[in-house]
Amino acid sequence: MPLQPTEIKQIFQQIKHLKVGVIGDFAVDYYYEINKQTEEVSIETGKEVHWGKKPKTSLGAAGNVVQNLAALGINDIQVFGCVGNDVYGREMQYLLQKINVDTANLKCLSENWDTCTYTKPMSVNGEENRLDFGTHNELSAEVFDEILQNLDLALPSLNILIINQQFPNPLLTPQRIEQLNTLFSKHSNCLYVADLRSFGLSIKNVILKVNTEELARLVSIENLEEANELACIEQGKALLASIGGSLLVTRGEYGITYISANETQTIEALKLNTELDTVGAGDTVVASFSASRGTGTSITNSLEIANLAAAVTVQKLHQTGTATLEEILNLM
Repeated sequence: MPLQPTEIKQIFQQIKHLKVGVIGDFAVDYYYEINKQTEEVSIETGKEVHWGKKPKTSLGAAGNVVQNLAALGINDIQVFGCVGNDVYGREMQYLLQKINVDTANLKCLSENWDTCTYTKPMSVNGEENRLDFGTHNELSAEVFDEILQNLDLALPSLNILIINQQFPNPLLTPQRIEQLNTLFSKHSNCLYVADLRSFGLSIKNVILKVNTEELARLVSIENLEEANELACIEQGKALLASIGGSLLVTRGEYGITYISANETQTIEALKLNTELDTVGAGDTVVASFSASRGTGTSITNSLEIANLAAAVTVQKLHQTGTATLEEILNLM
């Protein structure tokens, strides 16, 4: 039987008391509208001037997971990562502090680190070529060891830790994920949920969120269709044989499938007859499933809440949206 609004409200009452950590690649999404057909020429360069308007920023990558957690009502969120001492770094600190996130363990680096930023110009034709900053940063072993030590001190008090890897190598590499595995084995009190774009084979014995493209790559097959639930389960179990833990497989319009050694569950996506924007929906699933599961509620209930939250955010266009309790209840 589907969750009733009163049951969801009860779960959210427990969610707001959780203590959650997020480690990974924190970024800023910087959107603005651009007009390239202005017929205005720069006196200095002789080149046509483009006009921009409506600049806005939001938290991206691991930061989007954080703002989703905050939207769910969680009041105690700690972040572990790096930011540059630059204009986007200051904006990131502002955005995090605006939602009362504890940034004491977000290290501000003055050298050899640009704040990870997706600059997204939007024209009448949609999103134009992005200009990215910091996505190929390289972090020293010394700085990562400091982050690891801080995380070690924090884990005994955390209910949930979310691990996010978005970029090729700014913060987490396979070797550093192995260090995390060792650390996690010391702190079994915590629920660990990972979303690793490139290095899913390195994490062990946690809940790993993947989409079908990532799952196919991790098991070395050419293609895996979102609609093929049986194939997703078969390949998911093959992956779990080498990494342990369990999987959360997002399958677009076909829903979400949970796979462990002992059980599989699927919840179908809601049918939405409107324009959709799926950017950031995976972050919403990670945040809402983790928060629900962190209260001790069932896998089934956690999947249903994650499904509802994702249905809210995919209807928010040109943004990495979040879902609140009120929005989830309105959708129901």
